Amino acid sequence: MVKKRIHELAKQYGLTGKDLAAKLRDRGFSQIKSHMTAIDDVELLQIQGVLEAHGIVPVTSDDGETVESLGGGLILRKKKKRKAPPLETPEEPIAAEMPAPEPEATAAEDAAPTAPPPPASEGTVEEIAVEPATETAEVDTDPQAEETPGPGGNEVVEAAVPSEDVTAPKTADATEDLAAAVADEAPSKAPDEPPVETAKVRASAPEASPPEAARPKEPAGPQGKVVGFIDLSKVKTTQPRRSVSRRLSSSDDHMPDVQPTLRHDPRRALMRGDRGSRDSLSAAQLREREAGRYLRRGRPGPGAADRRPRTRRDGPGGSPFSGGTVKIETPITLKKLAEALAVKSNQLMQIAFRQLGFGAIKSQNEVIEEDTAVLLAGELEVELNIIHEVEAEEALIEGLKKKRSEVDEEHLAERNPTLAFLGHVDHGKTTLIDAIRESQVADGEDGGITQHIGAYQVATDAGHHLTIIDTPGHAAFTGMRARGARAVDVVVLVVAADAGVQPQTEEAVAHARAASTPIVVAMTKVDRAEANPQRVLQQLSGLELHAEAYGGETGVIEVSGITGQGIQELLERVVLESEILELQCHPESPAIGVVLEAEVQQGRGIVAHLLVQDGTLSRGDVILAGQGYGKVRSMHDDRGALLEQAGPSTPVECSGLSALPGIGEPFHVVEKLEEAKEVAEERSRKSRAATVAEHRRSDSEDLLQQVTSGTKLELVNLIIRADVQGSAEVLRQAVSDLAHEEVEARVLQVGVGAINENDILLASTSNALVVAFRVGVNAEARKTADRENIEIKNFSVLYDVLDHVRDLMEGSLAPEVREEITGHAEIRRVFRSSKFGNIAGSFVLDGTLARDHRVRLLRDGRVVHTGRLASIRREKDDAREVREGFECGLLLKGYNDIREGDVIEAFKEIEIKRTLSSTSAG
Repeated sequence: MVKKRIHELAKQYGLTGKDLAAKLRDRGFSQIKSHMTAIDDVELLQIQGVLEAHGIVPVTSDDGETVESLGGGLILRKKKKRKAPPLETPEEPIAAEMPAPEPEATAAEDAAPTAPPPPASEGTVEEIAVEPATETAEVDTDPQAEETPGPGGNEVVEAAVPSEDVTAPKTADATEDLAAAVADEAPSKAPDEPPVETAKVRASAPEASPPEAARPKEPAGPQGKVVGFIDLSKVKTTQPRRSVSRRLSSSDDHMPDVQPTLRHDPRRALMRGDRGSRDSLSAAQLREREAGRYLRRGRPGPGAADRRPRTRRDGPGGSPFSGGTVKIETPITLKKLAEALAVKSNQLMQIAFRQLGFGAIKSQNEVIEEDTAVLLAGELEVELNIIHEVEAEEALIEGLKKKRSEVDEEHLAERNPTLAFLGHVDHGKTTLIDAIRESQVADGEDGGITQHIGAYQVATDAGHHLTIIDTPGHAAFTGMRARGARAVDVVVLVVAADAGVQPQTEEAVAHARAASTPIVVAMTKVDRAEANPQRVLQQLSGLELHAEAYGGETGVIEVSGITGQGIQELLERVVLESEILELQCHPESPAIGVVLEAEVQQGRGIVAHLLVQDGTLSRGDVILAGQGYGKVRSMHDDRGALLEQAGPSTPVECSGLSALPGIGEPFHVVEKLEEAKEVAEERSRKSRAATVAEHRRSDSEDLLQQVTSGTKLELVNLIIRADVQGSAEVLRQAVSDLAHEEVEARVLQVGVGAINENDILLASTSNALVVAFRVGVNAEARKTADRENIEIKNFSVLYDVLDHVRDLMEGSLAPEVREEITGHAEIRRVFRSSKFGNIAGSFVLDGTLARDHRVRLLRDGRVVHTGRLASIRREKDDAREVREGFECGLLLKGYNDIREGDVIEAFKEIEIKRTLSSTSAG
């Protein structure tokens, strides 16, 4: 169903789009937001009914008929004029019926008296034939419009007169109004002017036509009064043929309130052929001139879109594409939109201020939403065709998938399985992998925990090859575990027999089920004395992992990374699971896979750790991975050996990318470098736009929170540099999760590689802490940091970073202040001193009163003063404190209004350090 816009409907009613939209909103159509709003057929019928009920009728109908409202409820309909048949060899002059109404003839006679017509029987004068398809009621009074050369050497003038097909009542009334308007506008000296021959023709009959007596004469029908005739002998044949002025057929001709304007200016005549003074003009010429001036002022009406002044479109206030469609690509900025619309940016800023309010768009380089761009373009009567940039990326990826799906089954081969070791921290995952690979990876890990994703290729004693993905078990590495579960075929859930199921164990099960990956349980540390395998099996049953020994479907293998118990059995069980999955690949196709890790290495640049899932990756191939692209310069396996090709299920390290790819993103081999570059740049632009939008949203939320809560939000700014991309993303996410309503840890920049001078300069301007995670600092950065007094913190374990950031945030929190009541004293006598003021002779009722305590003065149970003690005396000696049951003299600091019977309450304020966990919990 094709929808119609308001500005298109407005043209049918002779209105502007904004006026019609305003009228509809006033009549209850709240969904009409602007003249660019689209409406369906049901809404169109409702709108037409409401407009007709209020007396608003269309000026153009769907069949091309033009409808003009002449006032007083009268409607004049016009149809498109059809071409008349050729008049090359007319047989005889045919008399046309001219049912002109009586008021029209009267008005024409008043405006210009004509000679009485000769008898029709003489045959010397013929009436002009009227085109039968023309149903237009017009009054032609322009002498120049009548001078038209006729075909066949004869001069024939087409007089626009009403035909008998026009509806009689409407035509009569319309012509009556037109004649009255002409009569009113005629000057007082009209009788002295020379007569104007309006419709007089003197012409001999064509030579080829037969005698009139040879044809039977048609019976005379009802005819109107003949106004006059045109003398063709007086018609000049040298002037070119001109069509009837459009101004004479507009709906503005009937306006009776048009007043003659100023005297004639010979240098700026308003009509073609107008060179005389106002008094020398005929009534018809004066009327046409004034009507033309009125139309040029831009009064809306039928054909207003055609008569709209050019300055409205091409001038400084509009777009040259008004009424058309402009294409624009995302992301859209105000400057980009202004260039597409060929207008100035300041003009769009003014429109945005009127429509959206102050501050909605802050600069011309700000990315605006698509709805906002459509609204701004709609104010200039331009329709936007927004082209999304994702189309190029989708076309490339879909093309690669289509080529891969066309591979015949006979070209497919079996693929080695890939498995991921998931589980809780310190449950022995890396130790188990070391036992499988016969390596010592765990000995070199900082803090005894895995910090990165590792990928290794191993072989069983039976000759089967497997690819193992090792993931961190710390709570902060949730994303890494999720990526590992999605990238593999089988998940090995590692559970320590002495510790049982832990939070990260449950999370690993959830990741595996979300990826629809089968699970095999490896129960480690069974050689320890405190191991309890039965308790572990019961806990696994709570996770719906029922062991095969108890009738379930989950394989549970008891293994030990120290003794090597059950390792080969575990690997063969993984191979069995992969055979059930029927893993296949196409080795000859271009490679696809997933990015496991990315880093910046000295001398090699950006290095990506990839897992080839299908196809074959070769040196020199063009790869596209996230925002990075490039040719593979070098390729190594998990043991550092140089490779020329890598088949399916092979982990490799590749160099040659232009930018660090996102962890967990797929990579593809592309035929052309230009295609990969285009998609990578599009992804980069989208990422930058999303980052800017996120920062803007965060700033707005912080400002709103400060306004609503009345407290200032403390910020702990951080700049993080890590050794690999995965650790950098984990640090960013983990730090962002340390949220609090009064303090926020904001990561200004995250990068991979050594800390450089730009990081130090950014930290200096933003008062940020520089975090170096397993990376160094170059010499220039170190000098700049010493000069700018910037602190650089080095860490090698992730949770040490989180603990330090948490301490910084807690240090920014205002301490919690609690009051502790220390004692009460009753004033039993007041001693007045001109030197010290009023001294309270008091008796300590309970507790202790000390000189550094704060006190409240209570009178009749109400607090009348809160302050401090100026001095305490015990038997004329100064005292630091007075205990219960003793008398003393107390002097309040800066307050003397004390009375006998008042009670002094002593208290002290204790500041308690707040923590993120206690505050958020409270």
